[in-house]
Amino acid sequence: MFVLPAPAEPSAFWSDVTATANFVLQQSGSAGGAFLQSVLATIQNVLETKPPPFRLVYRHDPQALSYILLAVGETRSEIDADWKWLSENIMPVVKELDEAAERANFVVTKIRFLVSAEEGQDAIPADRKMRAATTTFRQTFNVGRTENLVTYYSCALQGSFMIHQGWLYLSENYFCFYSYIFGSEKKIMLQLRDIKDLNRAKSMGGARDDSIEVEERNGTKYVFSNLFHRDETFEMLQQLTANTMKRVLINSEYATNSQQAGAHEQRSTDDMAVASNVSLSAGNRGGSLAEQIAQQRRDEDFQSEFGLPRDEELLSEIETAVFTAPGTATAFRGRLYLSTSFVCFMSRTQRGCRVTLPLAAIRRIERANAVDPQGLRCYELTITVWHQMNIVFRVPLSSNSCNRWCDALRGQLRAMVDEQQRARSQNRPLARYTLKAFCRTCPSEQLLEQGISKFTETESVNCLGSTFGFPGDAHKHKEAAKVKHWFMYLRDSGRNLTVVRRAEFNRLIRVGLPNVLRGEIWEVSSGAMYMRFRNRGVYERYVNEYLDQPGPYADEIEKDLNRSLPEYPGYQSHEGIDALRRVLNAYALRNAELGYCQAMNIVASTMLIFMSEEQVFWTLAVMCDRMVPGYYTPSMYGASLDQAVFVRLVEDTMPMLAQSLREHDIQLSLACLPWFLTLFVNSMPLAYALRVLDCFFLEGPKVLFQIGLAILKINGGTLMEASDDGTFLFTLKEYYTTLGESAYPDSKNARARQVTKFHELLYVAYSDFSAITHQRIEELRRSHQLRIVHSVEDFSKRTFLRNVIDASGFTREQLSLLYDRYYSVLFYSRSNRSHAAPVLSKSDDEKILLDVYAFARFMYEISSWMRVQIGEAKERQQSHRNVELADIKNAATAATKGGAAKLDDIAKEVAASLENPGWFITSLFRYTSYIEPPKSRVNLQSAESEPATPISAAASADQRSPEAASLTETKPAAADAKSEETKPAKDCDIRSIRVSFQQCVIALGRIVNTDLLTRMDVFFDMYADTSPGSISRQEMFQLSEAILYIGHGEDVETGSRDQRTPSGDMTNEEKLLQSVSDFLRRAVTFGTETQNEQFALARNLFRVAVLEDEMLEKFFADIVPGSFRFTDGVELANPKRAISTHLPATALAPRGSVSSMPARLLAGGRSVAEEMSARVAQTIALGSQFVDQRMLNPVVRDAAQTGSSEASAASRRAQMDGGDIELVDMNRGHGEKAEPDDEIAEHMVQLSLKNDGGNEHDGELGSEHAGKRDEWANAPREPQINAPHDPYENLLDEVDQLLDEITDNDTAAAAAHGKKPSVDIDELDNMLSPTDKTLADKPLKDLDYQVDSDDDDIARLLQ
Repeated sequence: MFVLPAPAEPSAFWSDVTATANFVLQQSGSAGGAFLQSVLATIQNVLETKPPPFRLVYRHDPQALSYILLAVGETRSEIDADWKWLSENIMPVVKELDEAAERANFVVTKIRFLVSAEEGQDAIPADRKMRAATTTFRQTFNVGRTENLVTYYSCALQGSFMIHQGWLYLSENYFCFYSYIFGSEKKIMLQLRDIKDLNRAKSMGGARDDSIEVEERNGTKYVFSNLFHRDETFEMLQQLTANTMKRVLINSEYATNSQQAGAHEQRSTDDMAVASNVSLSAGNRGGSLAEQIAQQRRDEDFQSEFGLPRDEELLSEIETAVFTAPGTATAFRGRLYLSTSFVCFMSRTQRGCRVTLPLAAIRRIERANAVDPQGLRCYELTITVWHQMNIVFRVPLSSNSCNRWCDALRGQLRAMVDEQQRARSQNRPLARYTLKAFCRTCPSEQLLEQGISKFTETESVNCLGSTFGFPGDAHKHKEAAKVKHWFMYLRDSGRNLTVVRRAEFNRLIRVGLPNVLRGEIWEVSSGAMYMRFRNRGVYERYVNEYLDQPGPYADEIEKDLNRSLPEYPGYQSHEGIDALRRVLNAYALRNAELGYCQAMNIVASTMLIFMSEEQVFWTLAVMCDRMVPGYYTPSMYGASLDQAVFVRLVEDTMPMLAQSLREHDIQLSLACLPWFLTLFVNSMPLAYALRVLDCFFLEGPKVLFQIGLAILKINGGTLMEASDDGTFLFTLKEYYTTLGESAYPDSKNARARQVTKFHELLYVAYSDFSAITHQRIEELRRSHQLRIVHSVEDFSKRTFLRNVIDASGFTREQLSLLYDRYYSVLFYSRSNRSHAAPVLSKSDDEKILLDVYAFARFMYEISSWMRVQIGEAKERQQSHRNVELADIKNAATAATKGGAAKLDDIAKEVAASLENPGWFITSLFRYTSYIEPPKSRVNLQSAESEPATPISAAASADQRSPEAASLTETKPAAADAKSEETKPAKDCDIRSIRVSFQQCVIALGRIVNTDLLTRMDVFFDMYADTSPGSISRQEMFQLSEAILYIGHGEDVETGSRDQRTPSGDMTNEEKLLQSVSDFLRRAVTFGTETQNEQFALARNLFRVAVLEDEMLEKFFADIVPGSFRFTDGVELANPKRAISTHLPATALAPRGSVSSMPARLLAGGRSVAEEMSARVAQTIALGSQFVDQRMLNPVVRDAAQTGSSEASAASRRAQMDGGDIELVDMNRGHGEKAEPDDEIAEHMVQLSLKNDGGNEHDGELGSEHAGKRDEWANAPREPQINAPHDPYENLLDEVDQLLDEITDNDTAAAAAHGKKPSVDIDELDNMLSPTDKTLADKPLKDLDYQVDSDDDDIARLLQ
């Protein structure tokens, strides 16, 4: 593996293996394994990250004291491939160069561009040590180039008996550790999504605080100590696991949500409120990956602190700045921030202030030198905002960050002005920069313009409350006094977009908001106003989209509309119901991942009383996306997480109550979950729930925990006496009804008697539980997040597997393993990040879909041939690199521009192989996409309890055709015809096709859990695209390539590629190649010319062409199903179940009569005559899994095609002992002695006649056969309700029908030429030996079918 050239020093740790004048291949001293080498390897491991066993260096002179590292290798074969490439492409050129500097520059330039082309310039770490660690990480743990190393640390793994000193590697998806101490190697590789818990720990008996404890899902714990940067490591690991869990939840939500997404699944790109960035490669602003992750965490904390949109990036900050609030002389010291669209300030004191100022609201900015009140020189930044208010920041003159901050601000303002000028020149106004129209929608603007005396609530507020009235008594709640206080505050401290939030702002909200300003203050406090300001017109587009085509959640929303605050007058009219309907449907379209969940209607209906529809839409978006994430998802993981946090807080603050609840088995979530989902709206009277909402939008979800804990504490004495859930709930319900009553009715103090229980509740919440801060809640959420996410993932898996309609013969354990691989592929696939349901998918309600790249990765996990192909492609790529410098430059430029589109080995091979239309993966992928997922559940009994019956795994009994599918049928089956109607167009781009898990299960089940004929038909259908029921010459060649492809992959992975056949004359691969060659010759012979003079091979002739070869029969019977196994060697096929999809059971019907035997059937010889009855019955009874090729050997071209019955086509017959192919003359003259095979065939005719009732030889059959004839004669001719099914009759009727058709053709041909049929029935009867006559006279039910007597199901079936 070539690496970016770097200096390397000669060392005693390395020894030369192969060398030239300028190039040296060296082996590490630790590669041997002796004691000294073990010591050297230990020293190397401790001093640096694990060194590679082999390296390839360049030296300008044999005596040089410094090298240039070119390549490293984990194995000798890998480094030898690089050496070979150098010797063929680089070394000859180097020999021709005279100057040492010229040679070195040539080599370094070539290798540098080569590595850049393969990995991409952005993916190569700038730090040399980081590059070496990345190379070591990828080689040691065998991960692809797309897996980026984030950082690495030196640490020690605490073992039971010893400490393993080594290195900890953290990548985007893996947590890895490697150690090598005196011959003891320790390697740990965990997926980040499998980490269950993370904790800081102490080592050396608690003396040193330098450890981290990691727990897996299976309960295994690891303790890593000697971490010199423990906190940094822990925070980095927390951020990586948080990013991983977000992706896990996204996939889990799709697995859980059963509602159809339809055409609305694609998220609108107009909505700038994008979801949290969970891909580390997105939004790359330079720097190492570790720096990007750290910046990502800073951005998230910044967005959460100021309530900003999720796409805001922190550009610059000033550590120390002094802000002087307008209208007051108070100065606040804190930090000054600049993001892409906002200037923000936050003081460090608890009773400080906060400023969130959009750049669009800035009218002027000045910077000047000044002197602060202490007499120190400083910069004074004066910002004039839209409302003509001056905001002043003072920054110390010694602060170097001030210049950077001002330059960044100047750049953002200039870009904003340029954008507006371009829009004006194109007559395209930008709504997000027009403040005047936006401010008109805010009641505070009209309040300050009109004054208190002229301000009218009904005219200034566009909400339901202005029409139907606000809840509560305005006089009792002192609405006029509240409006007056807010008027004075907004006049001095700004309003709406430019408001300065001082301590007075928070105090006024806790006292209670006036109804007229409640909606606007909710918007400002939550940050929804900034979302609405930047996305004007988006809500109207969603509403119009809903009116044109209702979304997938419209029905669910409609059910809950009349349940939303039915006591409020506004929701007893169409006006309120229609407004709520529009808001909920618009939000369901915007956030299709979440859609709609019950309890959203309660919160939205409450907000509509005080806010306009657009305001409610964006406030609901902020609440669901940031304030209470995951509360309203299908799995409700956010509510479950907060319930776990709440229980933990109850145990910490009220241990006696928690103990009482455990003793009486009272579920705390039963009462508390509705608190969090409806934000107390459904629990408290609405007037008091609004006060809780005021505090919630101001301070975030911590208020919910504080109010909940206060309720339990106030009622703790009564709740501890509760012995069941009912008493617990009744106590709380009684408390809610008394919130308006006095908390101290017996007090002599009049002011104390005015204190209500709700006032007491707020006081207890803020005083007794003031330690419940936002940081504390986030810390507890992170500590419980991993466990909750894993429980959600397990629940999603169970739900997903429960919804699998057709298991196709797989057991529950096998389906679980398939789901794990499928889910893992979806999780790690970079090409499937868009979860929108594709147009060409067969199932609209399946949202977890694979494209062709992910499907190939899925096949890599479960098949040997795909793994072999990728391995060989990787070796081929290493040995066939492009040596032209111009081409390398172009490739490197393309890789650099591709950025996040960097492909791994599997994706590269898929991209290269898509040009081949006959590639097996693409053919299998298209075939899988053609499968119509079943609409109803079929019989999914386990393999242990289900008998081996010829019931289709793909359809239920009522869906199958009443006619058995013929083994030699040439017309397309009904399923094929249906598939032709529903499958994607043949010429459609394969990259646009998606397949579901159900389709993959059905396709795999048809290959590994079915009989020989079904597997043959699957391969036939994969390539039969030209016309149904036949394959063309080109398709036949492609099918042959697929056979060789699978056989080669299976031989390579199992190590039997060079193994000799029993005859010893050729290997397995050579034998298969010869068999395929013979198959092609037979296929060409059996094929016909269509009307368009095109070659076509029918399905029945294809089967015979395959079954005439023992190697091909073994291929379809054993090699194909055996090639599907997981990477750990577990076979995919279910050995306890083999289902036939060709022989469905039908109602019992009488056999047809046969009066003569066609001459062309005599080519069947002994195999047909002796084993027809027993083999047919056994085939039916055992699900066609023991089909003998001797049943299908007779293949003769129809004599009618040649126009002459004398020229009847001779057939090829491969003897079971591998004998030569014989040609049997079907038209031997009268009196000629019949060949042995002809005699057997005539025996078969007579046997058939004797076993058949209603013919002219009834008198010669005896009483036993007469009974048999009567038995068949009494069989019902029409299927009846609940009629028994005869498992043998399907194929017997089919054979009889085939004999009748062939007999009629022969008789007609003979009559046309004036000849008699070539077979005399009377002569056949005389040819039977006594043994044959005994067999012929034996009833059908007494025949020996060679069935295991222990199989009770089969025994009952035969009876």
